[in-house]
Amino acid sequence: MSLDALEIILPGDALPQLSPLLTQQPDQPQDTKPRSLRLGPGLTLSPSTPSTPILPYRYGTLNLTTHTKRPTASILSTPRHYHPSPNDPVLVTLLRTTAEQFMVQLTPYTPPAIIPFENYIINNAGTTASARKSRPNLPIGATIYARVSVVHKHLEAVELSVPGPDYGEVISQKNTSSTPSGQKTKKESQSSSSAAAGGTTGAASLANRSEVTPYILTTSQPMTKLLLAEDTLGKPLLSAVASKVPFEMIVGKNGRVWIDAATQKEVVKVVRCFKEFDEAEAWNDDDGGLVRGREIVGRVCGR
Repeated sequence: MSLDALEIILPGDALPQLSPLLTQQPDQPQDTKPRSLRLGPGLTLSPSTPSTPILPYRYGTLNLTTHTKRPTASILSTPRHYHPSPNDPVLVTLLRTTAEQFMVQLTPYTPPAIIPFENYIINNAGTTASARKSRPNLPIGATIYARVSVVHKHLEAVELSVPGPDYGEVISQKNTSSTPSGQKTKKESQSSSSAAAGGTTGAASLANRSEVTPYILTTSQPMTKLLLAEDTLGKPLLSAVASKVPFEMIVGKNGRVWIDAATQKEVVKVVRCFKEFDEAEAWNDDDGGLVRGREIVGRVCGR
């Protein structure tokens, strides 16, 4: 159940609606959490304000779950910027190479992240890039598909890893037969073959095509979450686009989406569909953007 679902809560706001749920026991210390209410993310106990002992410490909406034996209150919020967490799949850009690691850009507003060579696995045998002869010769500006390994919150430093051959440098499927050893061709976090409607065949339909430059699209965090959803949340949009244009994409939780298609014109169409859907905030519609998504796809790709 949601309480004051449309009301925006700011840090420090009083929450008198939670007071009836508090049953502080006489023998319970004042600096401990009430036994009758579980405090979720975004809420903290404030003994200095006895009239409203629970205060929010982040922006969002108040959510109260009462159908369990112990009610839980929390603050729900969708961050405007990406905050890395361990195991997040991300798309990063190579900035420079040092003697021990790759320096990459995770987001434009954070310090560079690092990929130590010992964390860069280049094949199924577990060979790492520690040895110079096995190290991939990546050009500056290369796009790398990686995972967040360690987040040093106090140092604002993030360490990434390439856990296997399904990760690494993202290369368009143009001349797969001449791809150098140690470099991967297409990785498909999401592809038109899995999201397609209307008989598209994903990678197979893109194998023999003229040279195309893939596009890196920057998306909002809600849009990124929709594209990464494993349930049916993002399937209507992906299916609608794939039914018109066969495409492949890789989605990073840091708000970067790598898009490739058979022709440059089709790449632009897919980018426009996702970009217009995101800018219209259609993911916030009651139907999850189903109707507006079909309208956008029909206008951009043709009926």
